[in-house]
Amino acid sequence: MSGQTIAEKILSTHSIDQRMVYAGDRVDVRPASILTNEMLPMVAIPKFIQTGAKQVHPHFVENSLAILDHGGFGTTDKMIQLHQVAKHFAKKYGIRLAPAGAGISHVVFHEEGMVQSGDLILGSDSHTVTHGAFNAFAKGIGGSDLVELMVKGTTWLDVPETISIHVTGKLRKGVYSKDLLLTMLGEKSTQWGTDRCFEYSGEGILDLSLEARMTMSNMAVEMGGVAGIMPNDEKLEAYLKTVPVRRPPNPVSPDPDAEYYEKYEIDASEVVPSVACPHSPDNVKPVEEVGDVPLDQVFIGSCTNARIEDLEIVANILKGKKVSVETLIIPGSSAVALEAVRRGYVQIFMEAGATWAYSTCGACYGGTLGRVGPGMTALSTTNRNFIGRMGGDETSKTYLASPATAAASAIAGKIVTAGYER
Repeated sequence: MSGQTIAEKILSTHSIDQRMVYAGDRVDVRPASILTNEMLPMVAIPKFIQTGAKQVHPHFVENSLAILDHGGFGTTDKMIQLHQVAKHFAKKYGIRLAPAGAGISHVVFHEEGMVQSGDLILGSDSHTVTHGAFNAFAKGIGGSDLVELMVKGTTWLDVPETISIHVTGKLRKGVYSKDLLLTMLGEKSTQWGTDRCFEYSGEGILDLSLEARMTMSNMAVEMGGVAGIMPNDEKLEAYLKTVPVRRPPNPVSPDPDAEYYEKYEIDASEVVPSVACPHSPDNVKPVEEVGDVPLDQVFIGSCTNARIEDLEIVANILKGKKVSVETLIIPGSSAVALEAVRRGYVQIFMEAGATWAYSTCGACYGGTLGRVGPGMTALSTTNRNFIGRMGGDETSKTYLASPATAAASAIAGKIVTAGYER
C-alpha cells in the first residue's frame, strides 16, 4: 500500500477497528471531540427522543461541548425557547454547554481545550473545519449524524481524497491570510474541493500565526472542502500549552509517498489585498481593481476573523481615526472580548465611532446584530456573501475582506486597502 495523507492517518487512528484506511474507504469512527450549537435543540434533541434512547452515550457526554452562538441573547421567542430546551437537556444528561454570549463556537471550542493535534473533530456546523488549523481532521456533520453520536458514540465517514496546497514565499506587509485564501478561491472556485480534504504546507503557511491559519482552515469549506488541515509546528505546540487540552498531542505528518488528488502551489509573496465581490466568495478581485464602492455598513466579526489578532489589526488602523459608515465589531468570544478590553482596543473602537457588541455569530448567517437590508452595500470579514446570507435580498451587496481592509474601508466609507506596500 502507498503512504497516507494526514487525513487518512487521523481517520485510521480514530477508526473503531484501528485499521489503516485510504481515500474511498468508508470507516466507522469515534471522534475525539464533538461540537454542537443550536442544531442540538432544533434537530438533534427531537430526533434523539424519537429513537427511544434512555441515555446519551457516555463518549458524547464526556467529549462534547454545546455552544449557543447563532441565536443571540434573548433575541426572539423561538430562540429563547430553543435555548431553554438545550439548557434543560444538557443539565439532564450532563452535557457541557456554553450559553448565548459566551462566544462563537469555533473560537470557544479550542479555548476550552477541546482540540488537540491529531484529533478527529466532528461538529454540527460547516465551519467546524476551522479546527483543522490544529493539525486535526475537523469536519461538519448533519443533525442525523449528531443523533447517531448521541446514541452510539460513533458514526461513519467516507475517507476523502486530499488536495495538497503548498504555499511558498511569505505575505508582504499589509497582506493577510484572508487575502491568500480569497486569492486561491478566486483562482479556483467554491466547487474546487467538493468532498475532498485540503492539506496545507510550505513556508508561507509556517510563517503564519496560528490565528491566521485558523482563518484559512475556516474557509476550506468555502472552497468546497470537507476539511482543511494545517501542519504541526512549534507555534501550534506553544499555543496548546496555553489551553486546558484534554489529551496528549499526537502530531501528524503525511508520508512521503502519500497520494493526492491534486497538488496546487501558490507564492504568498505575489498575493495582494483582495475582496470577494457579490454574490459569491469566489468572485474575487484585488482591492485596487474593485473601483469606487461606497459602503453603508462594515461588519468585523464571525468565526473567520474575530480573534484577538484580528482585533489588534483593526485597533492599530482605527486608533485616532473616525469611521464614516456604520461599523459593528463583534469579538469571537467573551475571552477575546475581555482581552480586547485589557489592551484598550474597545476604547479605540468606540472613540472611532464603531459599535462594540457581545460575542455571537450575529450578522454572518443573517441572524441578529448587523443584518444588511435591501439595497444596502456592506463590507464584512465573514466567509460567505451569497444573496440573503447576511440578510437583505438580491438588491443587497456584501463584499468579503480581511479585518485590515474592513477597518480602512470603515474610515474611508468605501473599499480601500490598509498599509499595503508593493
